[in-house]
Amino acid sequence: MAQLCVLPKVTQVLLANPRNAKNAQAAAAQMSMTLEKLFSQTIRATNSVVAGLIDHRLSEVEFTGVTDLPAAVQRSQVIVTATPATKPLIQADWVQPGTHLNAIGADMEGKQELDAKLFQGAQAYTDDVPQASEVGEIQNPIKAGVIKPEQVAEIGNALLDPTLGRHDANAITIFDSTGIALQDLAAANLAFVRAKEQGVGTQVDL
Repeated sequence: MAQLCVLPKVTQVLLANPRNAKNAQAAAAQMSMTLEKLFSQTIRATNSVVAGLIDHRLSEVEFTGVTDLPAAVQRSQVIVTATPATKPLIQADWVQPGTHLNAIGADMEGKQELDAKLFQGAQAYTDDVPQASEVGEIQNPIKAGVIKPEQVAEIGNALLDPTLGRHDANAITIFDSTGIALQDLAAANLAFVRAKEQGVGTQVDL
């Protein structure tokens, strides 16, 4: 839902499950309803304007379950991987120039979702270089000698320094997300502050 909100030109989402194509098709059939329930319905009572914007955005998007992963990758400009894979699911020669990839699954040593050769010539980003070098997706191209840790930009630095962003429209960019508690806390605090400013949300005792 977050990516649909920040990428308004996306009108088609392809879902693939390399292990069970029927699961991807079932998820795609329910995805619009699931996102509407999780987001639009949840906030409608406190912020009907935003709920309406979410409903409108979902009405613009078609979700499709696919069985041919290489073909789906070749058609895509934005790719998200979120699996427990230990062998690459996406090969370098499937990815078209200008594609951005968010690699979410690798969070311990031995995990891998992307072909290490994909990092050759790509612009790589992560949340924390030392951590990702050990347990993230970039551990694999580093071990293979495809890239060095100093070639990977931390996302915080990229946000502060525009020169670290995409250099040209044909560049392949990869974000390796390993997860950092400090960033989670900062995001949660921002959400809390914004909710107080707008007078929305529900306070609960834990």
